[in-house]
Amino acid sequence: MGQVAESKENKQVWYKYKVQGVPLYLFVVFAALILGGVYTGSLGDDILSTMAFLFVIGAISYEFGKRLPIWNKYIGGGTMMAIMFPSLLVYLKVIPGFYIDSSVNFYDEISFQTLYIVLLMAGGLLTVNREMLIKTLVRCGPVFVVGIICASLFGVLGALLTGTPIQEVIVFYVLPSLGGGNGAGAVPMSQIYERVTGVPKDQFYSLALALLNMADTWALIMGIMLMNLGNKFPSLTGDGTQLLKNASKEIKQEKKTEPAKVTVEDIAAGLLVAGGLWALSSLFGRLILPKIGPVIIHPYAYFVVFAAMANILNLIPENLAQGTRKLQKFITGNLKAMCFAGVGITMIDFGMFISAISLKNLFITLMIVIGVTIGTAVAGYLVGFYPIDAAITAGLCCCNRGGSGDVVILTATKRLELMGYASVLSRIGGAFVLALSSAAFALLL
Repeated sequence: MGQVAESKENKQVWYKYKVQGVPLYLFVVFAALILGGVYTGSLGDDILSTMAFLFVIGAISYEFGKRLPIWNKYIGGGTMMAIMFPSLLVYLKVIPGFYIDSSVNFYDEISFQTLYIVLLMAGGLLTVNREMLIKTLVRCGPVFVVGIICASLFGVLGALLTGTPIQEVIVFYVLPSLGGGNGAGAVPMSQIYERVTGVPKDQFYSLALALLNMADTWALIMGIMLMNLGNKFPSLTGDGTQLLKNASKEIKQEKKTEPAKVTVEDIAAGLLVAGGLWALSSLFGRLILPKIGPVIIHPYAYFVVFAAMANILNLIPENLAQGTRKLQKFITGNLKAMCFAGVGITMIDFGMFISAISLKNLFITLMIVIGVTIGTAVAGYLVGFYPIDAAITAGLCCCNRGGSGDVVILTATKRLELMGYASVLSRIGGAFVLALSSAAFALLL
């Protein structure tokens, strides 16, 4: 009888099924109206229209990817489908150009991406245990340094196996792959290259960007493999919210207090908290101390520092910190399919991925990604991190396109809660690589 009841419960009546919380029949009606507006041109390019369009595309892709055999277990499920399918639609020119422009404007010009990333970092950094935060950040540096060394060693091995000059692999493959992405990595690195060598920066940038995209793709694939490995061997990974292993033993338990009651006003005020910290970070990143020598310090790096300091010094009242956390969960949780569709349309260049493929480049960039993965996993384990989470956060998030790459990898591996730590490493670590690049260009070229 119990099995019969369970089977009836699992067999969901189709008209009661929900898509992203919306009853199926109602979703179909609204989706038809919105897509009809897109393809007739009657829907505008305002924020509401753009978000509605992305919600529909993201929800359909997410639900399909969640159920597609093999894909749902081994290639990222709904998350990856919600990112890659809209990107494919752009590549095939299925989405009208007007709404591609609208989505790009929403994510890049208005920069919904900044809101998304800032809330991800704020929600985690302001509410995590203070002692855990300190212990984690202190150990991130050595893990990243070991990752750079291992990535370089594996890159050299790839050079030897393919007959590529070692100095070429270090300069054009390793450094751009670990430089913190495109805008904060490859672009300033190309300027440093021109300044040091006298060679036009475009010659460096064009190759560096193609190889960076390959490393980004390998990092994504490696991240999904590590996630599946963690599912089979749970002892190698945590719950996706922290790096520190055995935190309950290392961290002194704080006195139990009544949890702060979070009101709607606190959640709304979370926007002010995140916005205020972002304003301070932008002030330092763009006016007060935008760079140290040739090294550009991105406002994201300052944001991590200031948000961590605000937590450690207990500057933000508990109810406002928790309100910021609730706001973060709404944006990155309830609107996740919409966010993923926007990432796919505006940040994933499907055509570039196809055109940049060559066996030599694929092999060398794969070796670099393997090296940084092994190095950060081993070093992370030795300093007390979960090895898989360390490899994803301190390794793979430093082998991608920067902030947007972090979002893609962490969403695909279900570790968005680690965004704050990933930002520390991909930004500050990337700045460290930029500093190394100046010396490397002078010595190797």
